Amino acid sequence: MGLFSILSVGTRGLFASTMGMDVAGQNISNADVEGYSRKRLTTTADYRYDSTFGQMGFGVDVVNIQRMRDGMIDEQIRRQNQQVGMYTAHDDTLQKIENVFSEPGANGLQTYIDNFFDSWQNVINNPADLSARTMVRTSAEIMNDVFHNVSGELTALKESLNENIAQSAKRANELLKEIANVNTEVGAVEMGDQKANDSRDRRDVLLKELSGLINVDTIENDQGQISVTSNGNMLVSPSGYRQIETTTQSFTLPDGTQFSNIGLRFADSKRAFVPTQGTIKGYYDSRDVIVPAYQAQIDTMATTLVTKVNELHQRGYSLNGYTGNAFFNSDTTGASDIALAPEIINDVQNIAAASGGAPIAATQAAIPAGQADFGTLPLPQLSKTLGRLWVVGDPANQEARNMVRGSVIVQAGATTLIEGVDYHIDYVNGTMQMLHGGYNGQALTVDFNYDTGQFAGPGDNSNALTIAQLRHQLTMSPDPLGNETNTFSQYYSAFIGQLGLQRNEATANLETRQYLVTQYESHQEAIAGVSLDEEMADIIKYQHTYTATARLISTASQMLDVLMSMAL
Repeated sequence: MGLFSILSVGTRGLFASTMGMDVAGQNISNADVEGYSRKRLTTTADYRYDSTFGQMGFGVDVVNIQRMRDGMIDEQIRRQNQQVGMYTAHDDTLQKIENVFSEPGANGLQTYIDNFFDSWQNVINNPADLSARTMVRTSAEIMNDVFHNVSGELTALKESLNENIAQSAKRANELLKEIANVNTEVGAVEMGDQKANDSRDRRDVLLKELSGLINVDTIENDQGQISVTSNGNMLVSPSGYRQIETTTQSFTLPDGTQFSNIGLRFADSKRAFVPTQGTIKGYYDSRDVIVPAYQAQIDTMATTLVTKVNELHQRGYSLNGYTGNAFFNSDTTGASDIALAPEIINDVQNIAAASGGAPIAATQAAIPAGQADFGTLPLPQLSKTLGRLWVVGDPANQEARNMVRGSVIVQAGATTLIEGVDYHIDYVNGTMQMLHGGYNGQALTVDFNYDTGQFAGPGDNSNALTIAQLRHQLTMSPDPLGNETNTFSQYYSAFIGQLGLQRNEATANLETRQYLVTQYESHQEAIAGVSLDEEMADIIKYQHTYTATARLISTASQMLDVLMSMAL
């Protein structure tokens, strides 16, 4: 090896040392950057073949700059991150539902249901006292407001989940676009047999965030570009990406309000896209399963409360001696529209605290056309007068007062007429008014139920006592034979307990997946993380190498100077 070869060896050494310093400096500068993988300079001994001595050392050769990272661990992190995203959404939703119910606590629904039944105790003690009856009405209105608030908060939660789905889909599109762009960078660099280390780091960070939103699978080609799929659908390919768009489906709830569900589909094919894991999946589960389940339970409680109280209240007598009045609006469909009956809102004297007899079916009453209790007017003019209904069985010709609400069936020949359209019934006074004529002389047939009991007077509290005791009766959760198995309080406590258990389960699942992610990230950090002490050691090593190599070049240069001077 000649002096010029020594200079070449020295030059290669200087280059390698400089590159080593650059890599160590890059590692130190990015030690705290998320997703950064430390780089290592890969070198090898260079050599040349000599006919006399065989292979002769020719210095050092820089092979590449290697990214220190385990791709299998990244894959495991993404898989667990999908679960983290889903259970985070579940846990957050269940926490918000717990806040809606505020149980146990003084502001929870159970407190106001208890207050409603407690208020009947005042009527029991003072059945003729209007202030006691007013307290019943007030406590019922407050309880109804709490039902409305709970239902409204749950509906608002569903609407917020819709917005979360839309925002998450928007972010997913941004990530897919960025991944496609980075994919192009990686392909352009590695097509020349180089390593796109920093671009790969960036792509891994984007994939991790995307895996928190939706379930993804990846596969890498020979040029380092990846294809990202979800449920078998291509999201990112080496040539581009597919955009996700939102859809809206509107429908009417039982209480008449309008609601819309946000869905996802691919913009190009219009095929529906429903992730199986990730935050978006958690939002879907929360909106379509978790929240509706608790809405259904609170609606069941509200409608059952209305039905049971009305059954007892309609049998009782008001302060004026009338029966058949409902306490709650019988058109209630759930917690969102539970309301008092108009007669209770208008006058607390209509609260039925007294008891009467049991409702019975009246003998069918036939009203011939143009005669009987509607007078002698022709049938087409029946809408111009009120007719009194009579019980024509035993006892004969008894006025049909205190009729059971909703029990009247009116027929004109074989045609069943519609209450509110063809006729109007005053259930308390037992009168019927036709709203229009035109039945071609057909006789009207009227069936109804009425209460034969007698009003015991304003001091009777027996029906108020029956309603107050309703809280202790088995009214909820029918078994397969139709027998109720729970009281209102037991039913409510059961699903509040279920809520707590479901929240604990979601929290436990979330913490387990977060722990696994932390463990995998710790393993990855041991491989890809930057150690400042190690980098400082490398800097010192490369500094000494650089100094020694420079001394080699300086010595070879001096030797050349000697040779040149001897030649002169």
